Amino acid sequence: MNELLAIIIYFSFLTLYAVKKERRSLTQSDFVIGNRSLNRWTAAIAAHASDMSNWLFMAYPGMIFIHGGKQIWVAIGLILMMWMNWVVVAPKMRKETEKLKAVTITGFFEHKLGCNWPSGRLITSIFLFLFYTIYIAGTLSGMGLLFKFLFPISYSMGVLIGIALIIPYLLIGGYFTLARVDLFQGLFLLSVILFVPLFIIVSSGGIQPLVSAVYENGKSFALISLKDSLSIWKSLFLMFGWGIGYFGQPHILTKFMGIRDPKEIRNSRIIGISWQFLSLFAATLVGFVGVAVFKGNLSDPEQVFIELVHHYFSPFIAGIFICAILAAIINAVGSMLLVLSTTITEDLYKRFIRTNCQEKEQLLISRLATIFSAIIAAGVALGKIGTIDQLVYYAWSGIGASFGPLVIASLYYNSLTARGAWLGMFIGGGLVAIWPLIGYPDIPSLIIAFPLSLFTIHIASKNTLFAKDRVSS
Repeated sequence: MNELLAIIIYFSFLTLYAVKKERRSLTQSDFVIGNRSLNRWTAAIAAHASDMSNWLFMAYPGMIFIHGGKQIWVAIGLILMMWMNWVVVAPKMRKETEKLKAVTITGFFEHKLGCNWPSGRLITSIFLFLFYTIYIAGTLSGMGLLFKFLFPISYSMGVLIGIALIIPYLLIGGYFTLARVDLFQGLFLLSVILFVPLFIIVSSGGIQPLVSAVYENGKSFALISLKDSLSIWKSLFLMFGWGIGYFGQPHILTKFMGIRDPKEIRNSRIIGISWQFLSLFAATLVGFVGVAVFKGNLSDPEQVFIELVHHYFSPFIAGIFICAILAAIINAVGSMLLVLSTTITEDLYKRFIRTNCQEKEQLLISRLATIFSAIIAAGVALGKIGTIDQLVYYAWSGIGASFGPLVIASLYYNSLTARGAWLGMFIGGGLVAIWPLIGYPDIPSLIIAFPLSLFTIHIASKNTLFAKDRVSS
């Protein structure tokens, strides 16, 4: 009961905060891209907090709990590639999208190519809808498991309650309100995930007992196993199999597009990478502390953080800490639903159904599309087709391979053609989509699909058959 009270208090506060930040005269531009008005702090924390989701609290610590230090390569890859994303993509993406007046990633591709691109918009929309519904389903699955653990309700009811809690924040004010909520919740969840493992370490006698307990339970802090001849390759797979996906995530790229002043990108990068390093460091500690406390035995390793806060804190305080998981889910799901709803509105409805629709009609369709997308994702989550880590990684890889190579080509490759663009996107996203059927589970799909997509874009764009639709700039 105390946990429920803590959650109710948190969500009441969050609702008041969101309403206070609401923009009364909301336009479609405000809803989709926040009228490019994010300051350095809001852009930085929103970009990173909307990325991590409950994966930060559940899936990643669970992998550390199971595999030990070898899994840290995932964190290294994420930090390195996100830093490159800020350096290589963010400045040009911000300037190019404003110059072209593009408010969605698909709109940017079409404007950049300077052509009528219906096939590209359709392929983009299909892949976005496929992979983002699975991504959202993975985060909602975490919420369903969380509520089932806390209260006497079913997993299905937990998923439905979760989506009912998330939608209002997006409907209130769209992109801008969601980004401001992301800022608050990003700082909150960082504080929680840092405090919990550090408190337990201090209260348990310091770092040395933790280290001893980890080794006693058969786990290691080592990044590479000297007994495994393939250890270095496996480490590189973990590092790049996650990291290179950053270049194609629209829910992150739209935060770059919404920064108020391109000159603030450098400061935003410092803030964002610092947040990411601290949060992943803390999540790594959570996994190792869990090994020490529970002797390496948990029926569901993805619930190690939840088990720890229940073990060490009163129900009310535990409820407050668990709200950090809910904060991470809201940040991620809200940003992804916004991408899906704007894709439906801008890239399908406005492009193919009503090209001359008015501002209010666009805003209404965006909100209806948000609800529609949420219902589809909830349906996938209710199907329980995989663990949180499996669902998130599959979707992350698909989005990264579909759009990452094309983002880089659009920003840096002057010989890009429209047919080369959609063919590369089809190859990258399509390969990830069927990868589970190919039979190489130990090789990350992104490692193969990303460079193959980039190569396809290059070859197809160089082919004289496609020369007529080549980008001139």
